[in-house]
This record gives sequence, C-alpha cells and structure tokens, in this order.
Amino acid sequence: GDGADDDLAPAGADSGTTPENGATRMSLLTVENLRMQFGGLVAVDNVHFTLEPRQIAAIIGPNGAGKTTVFNCISGFYQPSGGQITLDGEDITGLPSHRIAQKGLTRTFQNIRLFRDMTVLENLLIARHNHLDTRYWSGILRTRRYRDSERLAKEHAAKWLDTFELRAFANHEAGSLAYGQQRRLEIARCMMTAPRVLILDEPAAGLNPQETAVLVTLIETLRDTHGISVLLIEHDMSLIMRVSEHIMVMENGRPIAYGSPDDIRNNPDVIKAYLGEA
Repeated sequence: GDGADDDLAPAGADSGTTPENGATRMSLLTVENLRMQFGGLVAVDNVHFTLEPRQIAAIIGPNGAGKTTVFNCISGFYQPSGGQITLDGEDITGLPSHRIAQKGLTRTFQNIRLFRDMTVLENLLIARHNHLDTRYWSGILRTRRYRDSERLAKEHAAKWLDTFELRAFANHEAGSLAYGQQRRLEIARCMMTAPRVLILDEPAAGLNPQETAVLVTLIETLRDTHGISVLLIEHDMSLIMRVSEHIMVMENGRPIAYGSPDDIRNNPDVIKAYLGEA
C-alpha cells in the first residue's frame, strides 16, 4: 500500500545536508514521483530514488514489476506521464534519448543492439560520431580539426578495446564474436559517448558464470577507475548482491523497499514479493 515504504530511505538517501558540515551534496541522478501510464494502465507509479557520483545501484523485482519502464523513462525512450528526472541538477524529463545521451546518460538493452556486419572498431567509432567534426566540407577537405577529431576517436576506441579485452577482435565483424564478448562490446560502445551515468538492462543475461565474473570486474572498474555511476536491472541476484551498493525493489510498478544488499536480503516484503506467502 501507500505506506509500504514510509520508513524506507530512497536510494542514495545519504545525499543532502550532512551533519558534519551542513553542506548540501547534489545527487547525480534524481527521480521524483515518476509515473508512466499507457491508456488506462498505470505501469509505474510513485517511483523515487537517487544515484550518487561513483555509485553502483540496482533496481530489482519480479517480472512485470516495471523496471524496464523506469529505464525507458529515464533514458528518453518513453515520455513520462508524471514526475521529474534530473541529471546533475538539470531537468531532463521527457527529452529524447539522443539528447539525454549527449548530456551524459547512456544505456544498454536487454537484447544486444550491435551493428553485426560492422567491425568491432567501427561499432565503437560510430558511437563517437556526435563528438566528431563531421560537417560535410570538413570531411571532403579533411580539415585539421576533422583529422584531429578522427585521431582522438581512434585513441578513445583503443582505450576501451583494451579495457574490455577486445583489442584482438578490433577488425572482426561484431556478429562473429562470442555472446559474452558482444555484451562487453555493447558496454564499450556506451563508454565511447563519455557518459557520467551508465544504465545496464540485464547485462548478465545469457552469460555463463565465468563471463558474469568478468562483467562484475568491469562494472567495478568503470566506477573505481573511470568514475562512472552505474544503475542496473538484473535477475542474477548473486551479481546484484556482490556489485550493488544500493538497491530499490519494485512490485506492480511501485517501490516496496530500498536499502543495502543486506537490508534487501532480509526484508520480509521483498521475500514475499519474490516467493509469495503461505
């Protein structure tokens, strides 16, 4: 009911005024009273949480709980019916997905969306095109600015190929890669847009335990080495409990619990939502 989460702190609730210095710390991503309605169906209602800088957080819940709908609203694939989404203090509610990506929030999807007939390197470079000087005459004349931006894009791609252990496959068609490598390539392609927030929609789906372990290490590296905040949906609870600092649990389109992995693991409302009750 409406009171289910009255005594639960939204994700990142330690933001705001701190007792030590009285200063206010701005959350990187803030979602307030998010609502998404399709005709007469309310798919998501009263969703609120924050994501802090250099934080890994997760949204979990049974199938049909509304998790992907929340992601689609945040990333601009749906225009929310109500509520507000802010990125680093800027209102991005209802902006189209490409504008939100330019502002520093990008995502993957449940189904891999690579250009399968293009090489691994080409998949990365095409994601960088918004950062290039691609004006018609610049390309025809190959101006110095165009050449410099092209060189920087290739250097950027080389960095992420190394980080995601894909350098040896740079000239292979993306469709020829093993499934786990394609998952890594999709995340690497996101990183080519220089995001501050990375949203991962079931990144471990279809991965074996070894590939999942590699994924966990990569997510932690993105936070620890590159300062990225990561928000993920995932059904693999062992991954969630290992990598997440904060978790929001949804059921029937609404949050029912917020907390650390230990809080969530022992929460009776969460246990009931997943397992039912006698």
